[in-house]
Amino acid sequence: MKIQSLSYLLVETTNLQEWVDYAKDVVGLMKNDSLSNEHNLYLRMDERSFRFHITTGDSQKYLAAGFSLSDKAAFDDAKSELDQANIDYEDLGDEIAKLRCVEECIGLNDPAGNRLELSYGSKNSSEPFLSTQDIKGFITKGLGFGHVVFAAPDLEPAHRFYIDILGFGDSDYMNFPMGPAPDAPEVKLNFMHCDNPRHHTVALYESPIPPSGLIHTMVEVNDIDEVGYGLDRAMQNNTHISSSLGRHSNDMMVSFYMQTPAGFDLEFGYDGWQVDWDNFEMQKSKIPSFWGHAFSPPEN
Repeated sequence: MKIQSLSYLLVETTNLQEWVDYAKDVVGLMKNDSLSNEHNLYLRMDERSFRFHITTGDSQKYLAAGFSLSDKAAFDDAKSELDQANIDYEDLGDEIAKLRCVEECIGLNDPAGNRLELSYGSKNSSEPFLSTQDIKGFITKGLGFGHVVFAAPDLEPAHRFYIDILGFGDSDYMNFPMGPAPDAPEVKLNFMHCDNPRHHTVALYESPIPPSGLIHTMVEVNDIDEVGYGLDRAMQNNTHISSSLGRHSNDMMVSFYMQTPAGFDLEFGYDGWQVDWDNFEMQKSKIPSFWGHAFSPPEN
């Protein structure tokens, strides 16, 4: 199976206006007016019809991540591989495919219960992308939306699922002590890439599933100053800063983290490593960042 990229994120909210304001005033995303209504907010960051779909419901949480395949042949091959591996999946049908702006899609869960969707034929908008904060562009071309970090209470079965079933490749295994105490528990993460140069598209963090359903997702801009402007906007709009500015040790991203209205974090970054996989050896990292990224959980 050759998954090309992370295509979109589905999120449930009890307060759509919070996401309207956050997307417009902080992140700089563009509302797709032709798709959005009083119960659904479609947000753009490039030529695609949407990258975030926020829908009203009874909770504030992540619902699913959509991943793209190249065409119908690759999509049908993916279903055949899932059948051969006895992996359950659901054909989501024409109505859902229309909502996702794709030709066809299926839904499935990873071993940790994280919801995924596989699709092909993502549609572009007829309108040019214009950031509400004059961001000159998000880094998506040939790389997809960004990345997601899922929780996995039992790390290795989830890791093997992405490698053996979904066809991801290992980028990095990270483990480091959670604090200075000699008996501090170790943080363990698997970082994995799909069929594009982005260092990782999915990472798995060994932890219980959080109430928000997701650890974090990431968007990437094309100028370091845009990261600074984004940090300023987040603070000016009283958005919780979950992590200070820093540079990661594995994908080299300069970024900060902020809390979304759904409770999971959004990493806002620049300068992520685009890897030549033909000349790459899997990394084993002992520190998360070269500098910065001081994490600060919300008080409540």
